[in-house]
Amino acid sequence: MNKILLTGMLAFAATSGFAQKSKPVTINFSAQDKSVQEVEIMFEETDTIIPLTVVGDAEATTKKLQGKVSLNIDHPTYGRIVYRWKRTPIYLEPGKDFDVAWDLTPAALNVEVTSKKSKINTYLSGDLVVPTMGDFGKGADEILPILEEYVNKNYKKLESQKFDKEFVEKEKLRIAYRIYNFLSDFAQQKPCDQPVYDILEDLAGKSDAWLMQMPEYSNFMLSAVSTLALRDEDLEEGPEGQTKAVTKVLEYASAKLKDKSLKEYIIGTNAVAVIKNNGTKGAERIKEIFEQNVTDAEIVSAFNETWKEGSLLTAGRPSPDFSFPDINGKKVSLADLRGKYVYIDVWATWCVPCRGELPHLKKMEETFKGMNIAFVSISCDKNKEKWESFVKEQQMGGIQLWGDEENDFLRAYRVQTVPRFIMLDPEGRIVNPDMTRPSDPQTLQALGMVAMPVEE
Repeated sequence: MNKILLTGMLAFAATSGFAQKSKPVTINFSAQDKSVQEVEIMFEETDTIIPLTVVGDAEATTKKLQGKVSLNIDHPTYGRIVYRWKRTPIYLEPGKDFDVAWDLTPAALNVEVTSKKSKINTYLSGDLVVPTMGDFGKGADEILPILEEYVNKNYKKLESQKFDKEFVEKEKLRIAYRIYNFLSDFAQQKPCDQPVYDILEDLAGKSDAWLMQMPEYSNFMLSAVSTLALRDEDLEEGPEGQTKAVTKVLEYASAKLKDKSLKEYIIGTNAVAVIKNNGTKGAERIKEIFEQNVTDAEIVSAFNETWKEGSLLTAGRPSPDFSFPDINGKKVSLADLRGKYVYIDVWATWCVPCRGELPHLKKMEETFKGMNIAFVSISCDKNKEKWESFVKEQQMGGIQLWGDEENDFLRAYRVQTVPRFIMLDPEGRIVNPDMTRPSDPQTLQALGMVAMPVEE
């Protein structure tokens, strides 16, 4: 299983504290569920899968599942146990076993962690008191006292448990990073005064290696570094703007972050994500910063693979192929359109912005009728019948194709949202993998520069 960048899992750095004799920790897992799912434990650069067995009637509507795993550890460390959509923080201590029970029957949908040896995990299975969406509506001058109140409520609950001092100190930081991650998102949406940035800078300045045990810390750092790096920046929309923004984030991380593992994590995560989404166009500076700062073999391998894939979608490279049925059921491929420029609209009937572009697309089709430009609309609707009805009712022109919601063409172009427009030349090479919309005057200008009458 790939960690860090390929699946979003965290590689945790070594913990602080005194080394202890390695002792096994046994985690017993049980669940009531409709199906058998994998259980993952993530800690200290190790992703462990708990094997499950069905207990009782395997044909029953609700299955009873059981499994266990023993892990040898020599120091206390945070981790996370994951079953289906539920992620529960855990604290592994040498020799202190515990049980995790999930109940996903309709009446329950909860998780319970119990242990006489490890009461910490019973505490961790409870929910923290955290900011809500309604807090985004607060004023910038109100938010700090509100977040401080959330922190204090959680501290009070923690201190009532009478845990050992080392864990309490760690847990207070975990709580702080969980709560103040909201502040980072808040500052990206509203103008804030210096005290807000002072708190973000203070928390972002902590770099003890053991902090990387906690996803709350890693998530905070990803968000806070972006917020601090892009403060007062006038951000551009679209892929080019995103690439420029990430470049600034990487420059900030390279200059400000001291811990090597954290720096590699922040730079690697951002670099791979933006290239995966937008390709390599304009990303030369990102590649330069990455190569100057990242040496971890796994992160380097992930980046190189992503860069190679991203470079396939640059102007002048052959386009990935497609072959989809048209409104009459006839298969149409890219090879069938050779000799013409191809303007592709990736869309869906349920997409409001997509429908908003249709009148402009119809006007362009009429403007360039009889020219060497093919207008191709590829639907990513799951419901083929609904797509067919919509196309006929709206009397849509051009070449209407049904690509379903998942296909190799969409994956190759890394289509994350629709509408998405693509421009190809008469040889099937990429002109622009993220072309402007029909409503954008630049589109009409660009097509007008290459349009030529087609001889009958």
